[in-house]
This record gives sequence, structure tokens and C-alpha cells, in this order.
Amino acid sequence: MFVLGAALGGASCAPANERPVRGAVPGADAQATAGAPPTLAASDALRFRSIATPSPGTSSEASPSPAASAGPSPSAVASPSTLAMPPIVRTIAPAANGRVPEGAPVTISAVLVGRGADLASASLAVNGADSGAQIDKRNPREWSIHTSQALTVGSHSARLLVRDTSGGTGGFTWQFTVGDSDASPAPAAKPAPASASPVPKPRTP
Repeated sequence: MFVLGAALGGASCAPANERPVRGAVPGADAQATAGAPPTLAASDALRFRSIATPSPGTSSEASPSPAASAGPSPSAVASPSTLAMPPIVRTIAPAANGRVPEGAPVTISAVLVGRGADLASASLAVNGADSGAQIDKRNPREWSIHTSQALTVGSHSARLLVRDTSGGTGGFTWQFTVGDSDASPAPAAKPAPASASPVPKPRTP
């Protein structure tokens, strides 16, 4: 033990130029190593490497999904086919701008149709006054309304109003004529001119 400790102590106290380098024997000439020292050699981890560049038009950031980029969805709007349609008037009598003969009561009538809802009420006015018309309900969405009145010769008007259970309203106004009011009266007879009597000639004595 004493011999081994002395040997180690002598090696550690030797000058720096006599210490072993890579197992060199003290006192032997160290062989030079070709090339750069190991501590100055280029490392593969430090070599320049090309970095992949993004293609034009792309971004390194994750693009948002269509669902995230889309704005708030618009509120639902009812299509025209689902909107309630107002009731209508059809098959009127007398016809608009029509003519009926005089001397007999005139029947005024029409058919009412509910398109978006059942019918609720209807009225018929003649010359601006309620006629107290009768209503025949064929089914909840088809009614007929009629009245019969004695009307004077000349032009008259009729107005229909109809309402359904959803609040929709419809109507129609038209004119008709009773009798042949456009016929021009016959010309009055003119008296014949009196014949001129001859003027008597004065008598000479």
C-alpha cells in the first residue's frame, strides 16, 4: 500500500508537460493528431440545416374551422308559402260593369273563399247601405252570400267585406246598371208650320 500511494503521489506531482496525455508514457514524445482538435471539430447538431418554409398563401397558424369563422346564423324566416293568405271574393253577380233588366228585383251574390283560415264574418252593402244579406255556409272555408233588392233604373254599386278567423280581411267593390239607361229618348214631335194665307190684293175702284 505504501508503494502504490507513493507512485500515485509522484505522478500527481510531476510537471504538466510530463503528465500522460491519452495514455502516453511519461517522458515519451506525444504524437500530433492530424486535423482540428476534438474540441474544435464541427458537430453534426450545429451544422446548418434548411428550414422548411410555408408555401405561399398558407399560414403557420392553424386556420379556424368554418364553423368557428362563420358568423351567427340568421334567424329563421317563414317562407311565403307558409304565410297566411287573406280570404277572397269570386263569382260575383251581376257582373262588374254588367247590365240587368229593369222591372224585377235584382239578385246580388258572390262566393267567399278562406285560403289561410276558416271564414269568420261577411257583409254585403248596396249603394253604401247594408243589405242584410243571407249567408250560406257550404263549409268552413267556402260561403255564399246573396240578397235581392228592387232597384231603380240607373247605375248601382255593391261592396263585399269578408274576414277569417286569423284576422285576415278581403273584399271587392263593383258597379252594375239596371235597365237601358244609355238609350237616348225619342225626339219630341215638332208642330207643322202653318200654311201662309195669300195676302189679299187691294181693290181698285
